[in-house]
Amino acid sequence: MREQGMVLLSALLFLVVMLLMVSSNLYISQLSVKSAQAAQQQLQLDVQALQAHLLQLSGLDPELLPDPVSALPSCPGTYAAWSDASMQCELVLFETAEQHHQYPLYTRYGSMLLRKRLQIPELAP
Repeated sequence: MREQGMVLLSALLFLVVMLLMVSSNLYISQLSVKSAQAAQQQLQLDVQALQAHLLQLSGLDPELLPDPVSALPSCPGTYAAWSDASMQCELVLFETAEQHHQYPLYTRYGSMLLRKRLQIPELAP
């Protein structure tokens, strides 16, 4: 009788250990799934923000750009054919941000734009 009790106790102990191992594996796999879903949602948000940013850039009116970050003293070498007095260049920062409505996910894209303006001096009569 004592041997049967020992076998029963050993079997129960083995089952408890196996139950703990299986439950810990399930918990770890659940965390892995949640982590993968969060990464996938962040990636989808990044793609949406990039698409929105590129769409806004393609249909952008140069006059509606935000205030320039800085006015350049002279335009880059590409525009060297123009004299400094008639061509003015400004750096403008254009940003697009997206935030997920359910999760604390946030992404932002920015572009530095070069706005050039040609100003022809008026001739006095």
